Amino acid sequence: MGKKRAEEDKGKLARYVNTPENMALFRRLYQVPDDVGLRYVHWSDALPPSAGELLIPVVAVVEGGVRFPIDPLLADFLSYFSLSPTQVNPNIFRIVMGTVELNRRLGLELSTYDIVWTYILHRNSKTESYSLRPRDINYTLVNGLPDTNRGFDDDYLVVTGEWFLPGRRCPTKDGVPDSRRRKPRKNLVKINSLRQVWECEHCTDDWSQPRAAAKLLRYTARTHSYLDCRLVPDLEATKANPENDALPAVDIRDVIDGTAPDMTGINLRNLLPTRRDEGTSVGAPSSFAASLKKKGADRGHCWSEPSHCGPSAQFVSPRASQHGPTGYTAGGEGAVTEEDSILPVDDGRSGSVASALSQAVRLPLDMGEWKKTPDEELINNMRRGALMGVQASLELEERFRTTKEHLAHANVLALRYQDARNAAAEAKRLAEEADSKRKEAEESLTAALDSLTKAQDRIRALESEFDQAKKASYEAGNNDAQAEMGEQLPGVCNEFFSDGWKKAVSFLSSGQTTLPPLPPSVPFPGARPPPPPEVVLATPLDVPVTPITELSTDIVNLEDEESPAEGAVPEDAVLEEDAVPEDAAQAPSAGEGGGAAPGEAGPDAQ
Repeated sequence: MGKKRAEEDKGKLARYVNTPENMALFRRLYQVPDDVGLRYVHWSDALPPSAGELLIPVVAVVEGGVRFPIDPLLADFLSYFSLSPTQVNPNIFRIVMGTVELNRRLGLELSTYDIVWTYILHRNSKTESYSLRPRDINYTLVNGLPDTNRGFDDDYLVVTGEWFLPGRRCPTKDGVPDSRRRKPRKNLVKINSLRQVWECEHCTDDWSQPRAAAKLLRYTARTHSYLDCRLVPDLEATKANPENDALPAVDIRDVIDGTAPDMTGINLRNLLPTRRDEGTSVGAPSSFAASLKKKGADRGHCWSEPSHCGPSAQFVSPRASQHGPTGYTAGGEGAVTEEDSILPVDDGRSGSVASALSQAVRLPLDMGEWKKTPDEELINNMRRGALMGVQASLELEERFRTTKEHLAHANVLALRYQDARNAAAEAKRLAEEADSKRKEAEESLTAALDSLTKAQDRIRALESEFDQAKKASYEAGNNDAQAEMGEQLPGVCNEFFSDGWKKAVSFLSSGQTTLPPLPPSVPFPGARPPPPPEVVLATPLDVPVTPITELSTDIVNLEDEESPAEGAVPEDAVLEEDAVPEDAAQAPSAGEGGGAAPGEAGPDAQ
């Protein structure tokens, strides 16, 4: 905690909130709800706010337009950059709350993204505070911003209670903005609303500044030195438009200091005396002498008019000697002036000056008492005074040594504190960097997990599509194969029967009487031939089998049994491929067991 400064060293707004009467007036003027508590604190006594408290500059309310509970746009802006109200320049309050007023006047919904599109967040390395700089001075939201806020950053308010809306609480601890959020996001900017604000001339002040902060936020400007901006071309025409009028100012300084003179532009240096006049009070103005007397009372000096001081207190210069009584003379060597001294000791003039100055202690009442004192008592008093001086010097020496040790220890502690503070700041910076990297890693991990989930969903969808396509393809191929088999199988069986019949006819035509054994035939290429009859007969059956009649082993002469009516087929006759003999109609079909060759028919087949 810093040391409390003197009353005259406090900020410019301290006296408007540091008494119960002024605080009550402050709450009434700025419409502070009863469930919001306010307490004034100087910057040197300000501590980090506790849980549920907010530390905010007084200027944010008086000139920044902040009201409680705080506006959602201000809370969003501070949360977007992770900044507390103590980290920002007062002009940020003017810009953000001025944007809130423009939204109300024009029926717009400008957000933090629109402010970032118009301004650049800048960090002042000297004051460690943040401010907004326009990207183009011709395109700004709020103008009439003072170019200095000196003296307005000393007074703060500790706010407690319901100072924020539900879900719109701004940071109360100092933070570091994310560098990525300083860049504007074009897809979130309302460019048409911004153009409407840039072109409007509401609340133009006497310096041709449109959208002036003092007019928008209803306070009385105390300075006329502003940041550059675009001015309106015709001030009279702008002020003649009633849409551009501003509401009356509500400023506690006007209420309390309503009769106080305007001190703007007064140079206090002109009120102070020159360095030559500071050595004497002779001829000084009475008002200045009174101020010197008031300041010098605490220092043990007697600042007064010449007519009020005795001769023993006069040390006059040659210029002032004509206004007052004559000073003391140094042994007939002339009057003692400001240029005389009692050092060095080997100078004769210095001894005379010391002797002349010692005459100032010859007070009449004291000298009368000393004349009544015996010599022995005078000697004892001299010894007592000398020893008291020695004792006082010893005490002063002891105090000096103690103070020196304390100062040395304090210096060591200050150095350690500075080192610890630097180390803490470095650790905080590293922790913030690590936290930022952790957040980036978490965001990257979340994005990767999302991508993986989407990829897995896509793979499952593709697998499902593949399975459906595979099943559909299999079913289509199976159906095509069955259809093709159904179309080809009758033709293959008919071809097998025709080939067998042609071979039988060719054997008969060649004059052979017996048919040679035929190789096993199959109904279609690639079919498995049936087993031999002996294998089938040798295989025991589990069901009763009707005994097969024993085949005759007699050789039948086909030529003798040929009917004359049927006619013989000449040897050179060639049967057409499609021609079927009449006997073929009597042969058993394939479905009736006609798969055997003609020569393999039973004895009953004729």
